[in-house]
Amino acid sequence: MTSAPYYQEDLAWVHDVGFGHLAERAAPGILALLRSAGLGRSAEVLDVGCGSGRLARALTEEGYSVLGLDASPPMVELARRHVPAARFEVRSLPTGEAGALPDADAVVSTGHVLNYLDSLDDIALALGELAAAVRPGGLLALDLMTERFARAHERCGGHVRVEKDWAVVTHDTRPGPFRLHRRITTFRRVDDGWRRQDEHHRNVTCEAAEAAAILRACGLSVEQRASFGEEPTLDGLAVLVGVRR
Repeated sequence: MTSAPYYQEDLAWVHDVGFGHLAERAAPGILALLRSAGLGRSAEVLDVGCGSGRLARALTEEGYSVLGLDASPPMVELARRHVPAARFEVRSLPTGEAGALPDADAVVSTGHVLNYLDSLDDIALALGELAAAVRPGGLLALDLMTERFARAHERCGGHVRVEKDWAVVTHDTRPGPFRLHRRITTFRRVDDGWRRQDEHHRNVTCEAAEAAAILRACGLSVEQRASFGEEPTLDGLAVLVGVRR
């Protein structure tokens, strides 16, 4: 969630139809974490980097009250269409304002959202803001892109996926430590032709141990996991689960 124009209209749509299942895979594990924390139906959940609302839909179907936040207006538009039972707002992190995020019984985030911020300092600030939003007895669960993930993708080069009505081309580069840049080109069928859109995503990696230390300093008990539940995960993605006692 950043002020940069990430996930514009076409990439937001392609991500939803082609990759939205990734958030859905994480949903059972997140639901199990909520239940294990004693958070039953009607508990308030803040879904940070909600994207097109795939996770929010799973949460609302289980009776949770969901507020989804995302910096991409097209993503929020999709989420509002897909999940009318939840609320969604366009908002970026870090806010830089104490108490700017609403309190919640749980704060969840999938898709290594914080790695889209501009710097490690911004990630640290955002972690503090997310932790501050967790009510006593509440839960925080998020994933992060580490240097291990970036090193693995550095060797991948380009990737192409072609479907009937869309195609996406990505190319990863490593301009320096703690950086993974992705050039993404989408092609989407519109009427009798194809529309092209280009984005340059500048991800900042963050080590799980450093992020956990920040959350602990904010009063959370934190553990690192390989995944939210039993879903398959990519090498180098780390999940942090914290509870405010």
